[in-house]
Amino acid sequence: MTIVWEIIGWAAAVLLVGAYALVATRRLDARSTAYHVLNVVGAAGLVAYSIYKMAWPQFGLNLFWGAVGVIGIIIGIRGSRSVSDRNPPGGAASFDEEGVREG
Repeated sequence: MTIVWEIIGWAAAVLLVGAYALVATRRLDARSTAYHVLNVVGAAGLVAYSIYKMAWPQFGLNLFWGAVGVIGIIIGIRGSRSVSDRNPPGGAASFDEEGVREG
């Protein structure tokens, strides 16, 4: 069973570092849902691994990191809803010179 926990820990670490590497190399946007999902899944794996190892500082760090990722996902979902509300399908929104929506 120990090997399973080690695999979980390493896989989670790879997800977190991989997500950061993708953002650093501009292959992924830091505001994207994919980036936040990678962080949440990686953090969840390291939270579980930290509990197994009783590594409480690492547990706290990854719990916080995962919460930040969840907040990022929520903000992204709310942002995409508000954009779709302003720009209904089938028609482009038009704005006057002051940026006020017309029609």
